[in-house]
Amino acid sequence: MLTVQQAVFTVESLIGKVQQQKQLITHQQQIIEQLLTENKQLRKENEQLKYRVQELEARTKKNSSNSHLPPSSDRFVHTHSSGA
Repeated sequence: MLTVQQAVFTVESLIGKVQQQKQLITHQQQIIEQLLTENKQLRKENEQLKYRVQELEARTKKNSSNSHLPPSSDRFVHTHSSGA
């Protein structure tokens, strides 16, 4: 049998552990929310980048050297010279 003091000590100890667990759960919930938000943003960015890659790949696929297009339809990339 536990004495009253032992029982009180045990209950107080358990209350402390429960409070620690509640704090940990709250902290973990905050982290989860942050990660979900970040994940959503990264997925959106990934979709945008996939679309951009598709656009660029489509653009490079069509020119006079690798398709039926005439040379006048080739797109030239103008580079800026530094004037050196």
